[in-house]
Amino acid sequence: MTKRKWELILGLVAIVALIVAGVLGFVRSQGNVEYEIGSILPKGKLVEPGEEDRFIVRSEGSLLPTGYIAIETGEGFGGDMVMAVLVDTLGTVVDLEIIRHNETPSFIAKVLRKGLVKNLKGTPFSSSFDSAEGIDVVTGATYTSEAIIACARLGSRHIADNDLGLEVPEEQASSFRVGIPEIALILLYAVALAGVYSKFRYRKMLRWMTMIAGLVVLGFWFSVPLTLSRINLFLLGNWPDWHDNLYWYILVFGFFLILLATRKNFYCNWICPLGCIQDGLGLVGNARSRFPAGVNNVAKWIQRGVAWVAILLALYYRTPVKVNYEIFGVSLSLTGATYLFIVTGIFFIASLFIKRPWCNYLCPITPVSDLVRTLTQRQNS
Repeated sequence: MTKRKWELILGLVAIVALIVAGVLGFVRSQGNVEYEIGSILPKGKLVEPGEEDRFIVRSEGSLLPTGYIAIETGEGFGGDMVMAVLVDTLGTVVDLEIIRHNETPSFIAKVLRKGLVKNLKGTPFSSSFDSAEGIDVVTGATYTSEAIIACARLGSRHIADNDLGLEVPEEQASSFRVGIPEIALILLYAVALAGVYSKFRYRKMLRWMTMIAGLVVLGFWFSVPLTLSRINLFLLGNWPDWHDNLYWYILVFGFFLILLATRKNFYCNWICPLGCIQDGLGLVGNARSRFPAGVNNVAKWIQRGVAWVAILLALYYRTPVKVNYEIFGVSLSLTGATYLFIVTGIFFIASLFIKRPWCNYLCPITPVSDLVRTLTQRQNS
């Protein structure tokens, strides 16, 4: 049996295993619907169920409500974030508690450390819940911040409307947004495609231009590179509103559609911010491929296995980041667990001597693209 057929069989087995994990994870998640709100309940207070995921807070021995708790859902980077929002009888946010989320723990820690939840306390339901009220998203954890803010806004307004009978501002409908990230990404895709297929004399220079643009715009400025966690999010069925998240649809589906059409992983070679960093360090240290073909082949299968396990666990546990080993957050926004800083340092040092060590030996995007190409490759007759 040829090597190509073995890879095809293993690829199909991997896909079947992922489907089974996804089904088991979905069945497993159906029983996890109860919310724990005891941690947000003030001392000496009692709580009783209200309507539509709202609870009434009373003092012991009193029939008059002293507040209300709403269970709200916001759309974070890793999917739905569920929060308990404690509101007083005037419609003011008293406290918030995250009771379920799929965010990267370091993002949650960063948001809490920057005091976003503290800033939301004392905010009335009529507030705009934006920078005009002193409420700003945390740089490097934008989606996590927006989810928390949305929960606070929706929770206070739902209680003000349904329990307090107050007139609340109308929620603005999602509008189609095309900004700098979307335009930059489309241009980068177009230029990279042209560069891959053209015989342009300065093709190498053009590649460096797209790489640097990807590093500056998609990396340091907006910190929105292609990651396994974002792919997992779509696999889990958590498809964000395209009006507000057009960028992610262009990034993920553009990557796969062009990969299927051209069979070339041009994103990693022409756009990826982390690829640019490695290439830059490689120029400084004169990096090159340093291992024999046998070692590289074994490393390739280890890389594939790690990525497969990460996706498998994500589907089973219904979270896009069950096993977090990607170093994009640390590299581009200095956000991540301590061990990720160590891993990032190791790979950056290695990049001085070894050509693209992250891309070639651990990055999960490379195995994903390999799998797609293997499963769609036409067999010779």
